[in-house]
Amino acid sequence: MNLLLLACSFIVMVIFTIGVKLNQRPSEYGGFGFKTNVSMRSEETWHDGNVTFGRYLMMIAPLQIVILIVSERYLPDHPYRIFAVLAITTIVSVLLAYLLTQKKLRTIYFKDGKRRPNSF
Repeated sequence: MNLLLLACSFIVMVIFTIGVKLNQRPSEYGGFGFKTNVSMRSEETWHDGNVTFGRYLMMIAPLQIVILIVSERYLPDHPYRIFAVLAITTIVSVLLAYLLTQKKLRTIYFKDGKRRPNSF
């Protein structure tokens, strides 16, 4: 295995760890969390946004490992292409997780931060 592949694996594990921390105890990390206009409407929206975003990050990590394995299999002589593939897929995945979290918060909560009736 080359050093660049190990560095990419480390990046993926950092993403997974951030997801675990956000999912477990987001309120313990004062400056760290999912802070957007939608998630900062109330304490409940902030907590739910952190948990949702953390879960999405935890789902991204195994997919990134699969992408790394496939990239290493088909691009063994191009380590920088493997890094580029990982960087692009990570950016797209985190952006998708961000958009899905925002959509969920807008669906569940009103603009004043109160939960909609009969929301899951």
